[in-house]
Amino acid sequence: MNAAEPDWLDLRVPFDDAARQYALPLLDMAARALSLDAERQVGTERPLVVIDLGAGTGNSMRFFDRHLVQRLPERPLHWVLVDADESALEIAAGRFTTAVRTVAAPITSLPGIAAEVLDEVLTEVGKASMTEVGTAKPRDERRTAAAAGTPDSCDLLITGSALLDVLTRDDLTAIVDTLHRFSGIGIFLLSISGQWHLTPTRPEDGVLDEAFVAHQRRDSRLGTQAAPVLETKARSIGARVESSASPWHLEAPRDSEFLTRFLTERVDAAVEEGPRLRTAGRAWLTDRLAQAELRVVVDHIDVLIDATGHQRPRRSQLSTRSDEPKR
Repeated sequence: MNAAEPDWLDLRVPFDDAARQYALPLLDMAARALSLDAERQVGTERPLVVIDLGAGTGNSMRFFDRHLVQRLPERPLHWVLVDADESALEIAAGRFTTAVRTVAAPITSLPGIAAEVLDEVLTEVGKASMTEVGTAKPRDERRTAAAAGTPDSCDLLITGSALLDVLTRDDLTAIVDTLHRFSGIGIFLLSISGQWHLTPTRPEDGVLDEAFVAHQRRDSRLGTQAAPVLETKARSIGARVESSASPWHLEAPRDSEFLTRFLTERVDAAVEEGPRLRTAGRAWLTDRLAQAELRVVVDHIDVLIDATGHQRPRRSQLSTRSDEPKR
């Protein structure tokens, strides 16, 4: 997975957030599933561990945290940010007042990371419960009883934004194995799923897009095929899968700064993939950036995976961290 520049991640925030509004029904589904799962363990407050993959500088967590708190107001969230870029994680950790764990590791390490973090959170919650019992007043029976009911398992939610298209099959296998093993839910937003649509059209649009799509599939990355591959893998373990579209809608001159950066980087990638496109690509870019009424729609897809349909492993079933996915 390639690291994105922090300034690019920040520049795209308002456009990502606008597109993420299409995903709110999927978040509602995830929250309902998590609420039902927690109700199965009566008398305890089941911890909710949220692992954000490809976390970057924390913009994905910021969005998910705000909307999850609205939908699950009684559930404390234990955040874990995973990214291969340590410098980006340092920025993310400094942006939030709430404590977050950060893990600099490849996504193929996810099963072991999840096992370790779930066990750590259960230990923390257990210690807090024992302290609650020890400090409760004798007549405060309700408080003591609630504290005594320490949960022996956690809920797991895995999130990610603008992520799937830069992953490999091994990465997706690690994600699905983790969701299956820990009866988790995954929600992945804003993955590139298809073409861009420019108005007015030009003959070079399709050629440059094809070169960009090919560039996205370098180094075994799945590009636009990532979401369908993930959905197939998830269905193979019996998980419920839902998806929806979440396009960017861009137009000049309102979004000129973002369009300049976006179109320039797309052309750069296309030219890197097909050097013969250099002259035509640069001319196309100059003309496009000069258009006063340019409109661009960029296709994305959001995917929800609900693997909560089988028994969640108990503490005794959590293993130590491993870099290899469990099969």
